[in-house]
Amino acid sequence: MNRPFDACMRRFRRHRLSQALLIASCAMLSASALAKDTASSGEDVTTLDRLVVKGERAEGYSVRRTTAGTRFNLAPREIPQSVSIISHERIQDQNLDDIIDVLANTTGVSSTQSDSERTEFYARGFYIDSYQFDGLPTQMVQNWSYGDSGLDLALYDRVEIVRGATGLLSGAGNPSASVNLIRKHADSAELTGSVSLNVGEWGRTRTTVDVTTPLNASGTVRARAIGSYLETDAQMERYSQRKQLGYVVIDADLTPDTQLSVGYDYQHKRANGATWGGFPMVFSDGSSTGYPVSFNPSPDWTYWDTTSKRAFATLQHAFANGWSIKLGATHDKTSADDKLFYPAYNDWSTGESFFDPVTGTGISPSAGFYNTQREVDALDGYVEGPFQAFGREHQLMAGASYNRREYANYGDYQIGGPDLAWDPFDSYLGWTGKIAQPAWNPLALSSEGTITQKAGYVATRLSLADPLKLIVGARYTEWESESEGEDRSHDAVTPYAGLVFDIDDTWSTYASYTEIFQPQVARGRDGSYLDPVDGKSYEVGVKGAWFDDRLNASLAVFRIEQDNVAQLTGEPIPSRPDEFAYTAARGTVSRGFEFELNGELAPGWNATFGASRYVAKDADGADVNPRLPQSTLKAFTSYTPRSATELTFGGGVNWQNGIHYPVPAYGRFEQSSYALVNAFVRYQLAPQFAVQLNANNLLDKEYLAQINGYGAYGEKRNGQLTFTYTF
Repeated sequence: MNRPFDACMRRFRRHRLSQALLIASCAMLSASALAKDTASSGEDVTTLDRLVVKGERAEGYSVRRTTAGTRFNLAPREIPQSVSIISHERIQDQNLDDIIDVLANTTGVSSTQSDSERTEFYARGFYIDSYQFDGLPTQMVQNWSYGDSGLDLALYDRVEIVRGATGLLSGAGNPSASVNLIRKHADSAELTGSVSLNVGEWGRTRTTVDVTTPLNASGTVRARAIGSYLETDAQMERYSQRKQLGYVVIDADLTPDTQLSVGYDYQHKRANGATWGGFPMVFSDGSSTGYPVSFNPSPDWTYWDTTSKRAFATLQHAFANGWSIKLGATHDKTSADDKLFYPAYNDWSTGESFFDPVTGTGISPSAGFYNTQREVDALDGYVEGPFQAFGREHQLMAGASYNRREYANYGDYQIGGPDLAWDPFDSYLGWTGKIAQPAWNPLALSSEGTITQKAGYVATRLSLADPLKLIVGARYTEWESESEGEDRSHDAVTPYAGLVFDIDDTWSTYASYTEIFQPQVARGRDGSYLDPVDGKSYEVGVKGAWFDDRLNASLAVFRIEQDNVAQLTGEPIPSRPDEFAYTAARGTVSRGFEFELNGELAPGWNATFGASRYVAKDADGADVNPRLPQSTLKAFTSYTPRSATELTFGGGVNWQNGIHYPVPAYGRFEQSSYALVNAFVRYQLAPQFAVQLNANNLLDKEYLAQINGYGAYGEKRNGQLTFTYTF
């Protein structure tokens, strides 16, 4: 046992040191004490190699510095865009399981469901498709659902969200936000770890093991392994979920200034009783179907399996002159296998229902058997450092990026009915899910292709005066698509500019302009594809930081424009008579504001509060995505009394305004505004053993989480109990 190290950790754990700094400091102090003890006893002294810890760890609910948005290592108030950090401590307090949970609690982000397995996220009215893993950009789309929205959080330390256009670092995408998932690494030179058991409503059990160990005597080579298994049913009958996760990473200090990380993660999810769409919302006479929260519109043979495998490596080196270089690579392979059932019941153009409330007829059953595959190879590397000009010190960042995504989708689609071979039921009333599967045909290729992005980017942070900094940069992207014998390509330059003025040591104000582009599949009258949609983001705001950047606040006012948006002309394309032509027009404009306060209000008291409001209109002045809330409030807090440090408790509320889905035949479906109240308490029963209770939807609010002609309910009141042992 290393008593000096253990004593140091106990002494300073309550202080405001980051975990990395805490370990490094105590390692040096204990080494010094050990050297003195052995020297006084006449024993030979062994000098350990220096342990190098790189990177920023979250302190409470915030971080002091981050590379989000620009790749420059800056304090949050030095970044000229809206940034939210969901820290590891907040993930633990709120017991957040996956990306759905994280983004549901992020300022300015909202979501909609397409069915039980597909959740789409939006910011400022636009779809979020730009994601990063440790800063490596990639795109995720939900139309074929590779399980991206359900990625498990057990292997991630924190999540960083930059709102607005993020074309400088992410390449193609929408002017919504970019989500960066920061992996956990082997940051301890001693054997440490934890074992947790989480139990809850609907037979839920989740076990997670997290272990870090040195691989050599000096601790310069370390490994971390994480395993997790989740098994649960749900409030919806006949639905169950099984999730498995495995993760291993090796971190090596090749020299005091050079670090190498290599790792691999595996995630598999099986959802039995999965839905495709949701339950029919209205009968043919316009009355509500009134299904209970437990209703499952699918038969008992449906399932939706997803598997992801990611191998990655990063190499970074710090030069003596303040410059650094970082290289990253990843190979991702994801797949989905599913059998699904769709109860078609209405006319999509008018929303008119054919579902008879007396006979139960009018449902057109259909089923799909699909197998989808996606592989991504990505490389990214950049250099960053200071330079002198005009008597002042500035910063420069330059890099290159490569991303290649290959996909193939196979399927068999079956339609049932009284005159067809597959006729599963006479009436949908009294539905129990007990119907036979159709006779499946061999899976046929539905679509395949390859999308490649090659890019170079550069940015500089100029010190115009002591309080005034200007960040300017640009990304040049070559985008290519090879799909079903038809190739196309686009070259795009996406600029970035941000001006930050430090009012004093606490407050700063900023203005920024950013862009992003998104290729589209719509064609013009000549049969060629329209130019990419161009997203522009204008933002001004003020930021504040207190307590050595442990508490941060921001207020932003923004305007986002999407141009070259495809609009249907109704005229056929001469060279493609089965298709109608589109024309490019000025598109959607979104404007609004966001406010966020996040971090440590006082010793032991962490809190986050976010408020957002936007209005998005299309070229005709109509609301865009009315099934998304335009106003949201999200708050959460935790408190550890100084007189009882073994106790931590807190809670919060998420509120959104009413939403609706237009249905010409009946007007519209509505979900009124609602608030979800949550609470937690954690008690440290012993230095190594803690128990935590989380209560969700305390007021037992019944609400629709899906409203698109088909419906699905959000989770009713439920609780979870977590037991954690650390060593």
